[in-house]
Amino acid sequence: MTRNLIFIVDKNPLFRNQITEWMTGIDYQVMGFDNGEECLRMLDLYPAVICMDLMEAGEEGIQTLQRICLANRDIPVIIASQNENMDTAIQAMKIGAFDYMRKPIDKERFCANVEKATEMHSLIDQIQYLKGDTHKKPVYKNLVGKSEGMKHTFSQIEKVKDININVFINGESGTGKELAARAIHFNSSYRNGKFVDINCGAIPEELQESEFFGHEKGAFTGAESARVGKLETADKGTLFLDELAELSPKAQVKLLRFLQDKSFERVGGNKKIKVDLRIISATNKNLEKAVANGEFREDLYFRLVVYPIFIPPLRDRKEDIQPLVNHFIKKYRNEMPNSATAPKPEVVQALKKYRWPGNVRQLENIVFRSMVLANGNAIDLEHLPKEILQPASSPIPLNAPQSQQSDETSTSAQSEAPLSFELIEKKAIFDALDQSSGNVPTAARNLGISRATLYRRLKKYRAQ
Repeated sequence: MTRNLIFIVDKNPLFRNQITEWMTGIDYQVMGFDNGEECLRMLDLYPAVICMDLMEAGEEGIQTLQRICLANRDIPVIIASQNENMDTAIQAMKIGAFDYMRKPIDKERFCANVEKATEMHSLIDQIQYLKGDTHKKPVYKNLVGKSEGMKHTFSQIEKVKDININVFINGESGTGKELAARAIHFNSSYRNGKFVDINCGAIPEELQESEFFGHEKGAFTGAESARVGKLETADKGTLFLDELAELSPKAQVKLLRFLQDKSFERVGGNKKIKVDLRIISATNKNLEKAVANGEFREDLYFRLVVYPIFIPPLRDRKEDIQPLVNHFIKKYRNEMPNSATAPKPEVVQALKKYRWPGNVRQLENIVFRSMVLANGNAIDLEHLPKEILQPASSPIPLNAPQSQQSDETSTSAQSEAPLSFELIEKKAIFDALDQSSGNVPTAARNLGISRATLYRRLKKYRAQ
């Protein structure tokens, strides 16, 4: 059977050890907590069952149960307590507890309850999957973050999701631009249509026009049959243009013409085809600089960059690392027979010290690798790659500002040459972010500037 994860919340280590011994004996994984706060912080791991003691936590125990049910009512909670007060038991059941057991608990009854709760939990998941429960907005589960930067991103998505306006998503490679685009699509009025993505940098220049607009039979050598393009495929849905800066000049002209009235002709055809769709574009490059250099049409830029959304890099939102790690462990847990349950605290600290040139995508790969190496145990420092354990030598993102690269790779040369005011300001900003472990509000406070000003400065220096 698939290994299921059980949370045990109890101040008594002997009780936690007893339950752990029972559960591991029937192929369950167990995580123990001595208080409700620790349990709540790890809910992103989506345990199959939570067993907790209300009596030792007093009023806080009832509050913890309420918070668990509010966060995810689908997770069954079994109460195990020495409290003989029936009012407490009734209150717990009204809040949403799966069962209430008095200590000392019977092993057979407890194991049977856990099995029953696990089956119920699994059945609820299957029903929601088959129903395509749009109210739960599953796509948001993949876009994880609680930092100020991600809260701002979520706020921007919420404001624009129901409005058919051209959205432009900017951010470094691996930050989750496509996830943000999917979040907009699947929570908008276009969610019943297809989400069609085009990687503009992966299509040869001579094929871009046909890829977008399709072609008629005989339109060019090798066109043995008519072909529907991405624009027609995305009708009543969303077209996501990734790596927009790589679009060829010829394709830029035709796309601009299409945006004027949402109609086009296939290559080699003369019939006007009209579609209704939403366009979201993204790039990790400085599109304004591409316009200034004549590499991207200015009129097309203003057509597509109507509502910009910026996704901050992972090094600027270190507080998101713990929830992201929890998310990836949950994601890959059922793919491996002996997957790790959680990282040790020192592992999380090491991950927070690293600069993450590959952003969230790199973190996901490292978590997956570490889970394989851990082989069912907690992820330890020995399971991390060497570059994580040596943060001082970690590389700089290829698309990071050139001035940032020179800051960190040519220190001795800088010490001999006078620094410009802009470089001094930039260095102070990144030093403040490092000292605050990527916490933007703290960095802004230490610098004596507002968060809005700091975000503007960060956007400016990463665009250079």
